[in-house]
Amino acid sequence: MYRLILVDDEAIIREGISRCVPWGQNGFELVGLFEHGGQALDYLDDHPVDIVITDINMPRMDGLTLSKILAEKYPRVMVLLLSGYDDFEYAQEALKNQVRDFLLKPITAEELKDVLLRVHIELDQSREQEHQQEIMKDRLDASFPLLRERFLYRLISGRLSRENFLRRREYFQWTDLCSYYQISVISIPESWDDLETITLSENLKSNLPAEDEVFFNREEDIVILLQGKDQKKLADRALKVAEQAFIHISRLDIEQISAGCGEVVESPFLLQNSYRGACTALDYSKVLGLSQVISINEVRDRKRISLEGFNTISQELTRALRTGSSDSAETALANIFTFFEEHYLTMSEASGYLVRLHFLLVQFINEMELVSPSEHEPLFEPPGSFGSLQQARYYFFRVLEKIEEIVLSRRHDAVLSRIDRARRLIAERYGDSSFSLNDVCDELYLSTSQFSMLFKEGTGQTFVEYLTAQRIEEAKKLLKTTDLKGYEIAEKTGFADPRYFSIVFKKITGLTAMEYRKRVER
Repeated sequence: MYRLILVDDEAIIREGISRCVPWGQNGFELVGLFEHGGQALDYLDDHPVDIVITDINMPRMDGLTLSKILAEKYPRVMVLLLSGYDDFEYAQEALKNQVRDFLLKPITAEELKDVLLRVHIELDQSREQEHQQEIMKDRLDASFPLLRERFLYRLISGRLSRENFLRRREYFQWTDLCSYYQISVISIPESWDDLETITLSENLKSNLPAEDEVFFNREEDIVILLQGKDQKKLADRALKVAEQAFIHISRLDIEQISAGCGEVVESPFLLQNSYRGACTALDYSKVLGLSQVISINEVRDRKRISLEGFNTISQELTRALRTGSSDSAETALANIFTFFEEHYLTMSEASGYLVRLHFLLVQFINEMELVSPSEHEPLFEPPGSFGSLQQARYYFFRVLEKIEEIVLSRRHDAVLSRIDRARRLIAERYGDSSFSLNDVCDELYLSTSQFSMLFKEGTGQTFVEYLTAQRIEEAKKLLKTTDLKGYEIAEKTGFADPRYFSIVFKKITGLTAMEYRKRVER
C-alpha cells in the first residue's frame, strides 16, 4: 500500500479524483488533498509519502516549483503532473525535476486507474531493487569486518601460509610496516554487556595509529596488534596502551579487566609466539586477580611453584590452628597466599593447591569435631569455582573467621556448662558451712583464679557473693514456712556463726531475721 497526496487549487478536481478512484483496492492510500504546493510540503515534512499528483498551474507555489523542491528534498517521491494542452511547454523543465508522467486534464477514472497501475508496478520493482541492494550492501558491510578479523586471528594463531598472507593482506587492507610486531590480549569480564565491550574496543582503536589493529579472538578477548620501528619503544608502548585501557575502565562503575602483553617479534609469521606469550601472561594475571598489566617477561622471571614449598609453609597454618592462636593462623594463611603470588603457577595449578588448602581446613574441622559433616556444605564451596587468588584469599579468610567463631562458641558453651555445674554444686551444698571455693574448683578441675574469672564473667558475681545470696534466700524461705529459731536457720543455711548470719541477713534484706518473719506473717 503506497501513500499518495493530490495537490490542485480547484476543489472540483480534488473532489472528483478523490471520489472516482477506489482507493485502498488499487494499492494506494489517498492521505491528503491540498490547494497548493506549500501545503503539500508542510505535510511532507512530517508524513511519509510515495506519490504526489500535482497540478502545474497553482497560486502561491506551482507544480513545477513543488516538483523541483521534491527532487531535492525527497528524491524517492514519485511526481505525476496534471496539466492542460497549453502547459506542454513546461515538459522539458519537468523532466529535469524527475517528474514521472503527465496527466492531461480532464482525466477520466479509467485513465487514472491505468496510470496508477503502471506506477504501482514500477514502485514495486523499484522498492524491491532497493531492498535487494540494501540487503547486499548490509551483507557486504557485515561480512567484510568479520572476514578481516578472521584473517588477523589466523595470522596471530600461525594458521596462515606465507602465500595466503601476502594475497589476503592487500585484500583486507592491512598496513604492514615490515618492522617489529607485538600482541597484547585483554580479557573482558562476563558481567560486561556488548555495549561496554564495543565501547572499550572503539576507545582503543581511536587512540592507535592506522597501522595498528584491534580485534577479537574466539574467546571474545580483545587482541591488540601493534607495529613499530624500534623494539624497545614498541614494548613500552604496548604496556602503555593496555594501561590506558585500565584507566578508561576505572572511570566506569563496571568490573575491571585483565591484560597480558607478549614479546616483541621481528616477523608477522612469528606473531604466534607473541600471541601465546600474551595469553600466558593474561592467564597468570587472572590467577592473581590483579588489576594491572602483566608482561610475559615478568612471568618468565618468576620461579615455578613446588609442592615441597607449599607443604612446608602450610604446616605453619596447621600448628597455629591446633594451638588455638587466631593471630598466628591469620598470619600463616596470609603467608600461604604470598607464597602463591611470588611464584608462577597456572590456573589449573592454582586450583590444585587451593584444593589442598581446602582439605587441610576440612581435616582440622573433622579432627576437632567443630561441626557435623552436614554443616560443611554452606561453609565450603568447590575451590575450582574461584576466579582468582584474590577471591580465594577472601574466601579462605572467611572460613578461618568461621572456624574461630565456632571455637569461641565452643569455649563459651564450655564456660556456661561449668558455671551451671558450679551453680548445681552450690544449690546442693550451700547448707554445709565447710563448703568453699576450693571444693568447687576440685570438682571442675580448674584453678581458683580460672574459676573465679569464669564465674564472675558468667554470673556477674564472685563465688562468695553468689553463695551468700543463695544462703540468705534459703533462710528467707525457712523464716516464712517454719518456726525454727534464728540459730537453727543459720545452721541449716551454712552459717557456722549465728551472729554472723544475723549481720549478713540484715545487711542484705535491711531487716533482722525476726523482723522479716513478723512482716511476712502480717
